[in-house]
Amino acid sequence: MAIFLEFTDENSLNPDAAVEMMEHIAAELQLLKNDEKIRVIDSFAEIAKAYRGDESDFVKALPDTLGLR
Repeated sequence: MAIFLEFTDENSLNPDAAVEMMEHIAAELQLLKNDEKIRVIDSFAEIAKAYRGDESDFVKALPDTLGLR
């Protein structure tokens, strides 16, 4: 979902709606317990391996972007 929100052309997705959704995702994930956050962070590291370039870098940065660390 985050990759879609970040990399979809603004003609296809309203940028304000994308930002609002990312903020909502971040808020929900920040409510997780610490051990759950660690699992999500580890999952992002694994998921990033399935992508290349900017998309991989974006996924690797998600824990910080979403306020999980």
